[in-house]
Amino acid sequence: MHYRTVGEPTGEPVIVLHGTTQNGGAMLSPAYAGELFGPGQPLDASRYFIVLPDAIGHGKSAKPSDGMRAKFPRYNYDDMVAAQ
Repeated sequence: MHYRTVGEPTGEPVIVLHGTTQNGGAMLSPAYAGELFGPGQPLDASRYFIVLPDAIGHGKSAKPSDGMRAKFPRYNYDDMVAAQ
């Protein structure tokens, strides 16, 4: 699983999950991150260590198109939640 982080590892950890087929990097746009991760915002990166994972099959996380194709293990939402 691939992920990105915002803030220092010493901050209080927060995992932000996306409910789309995008990747965690989509949450770094000014419209999203600019409203959440800045100073004084709800998830101020100076206070929190924010983890933005790419769900299985999305972004830079493993997916069938990485080369295994039909041999890629079957997965569903339960597997994606367990991986998070």
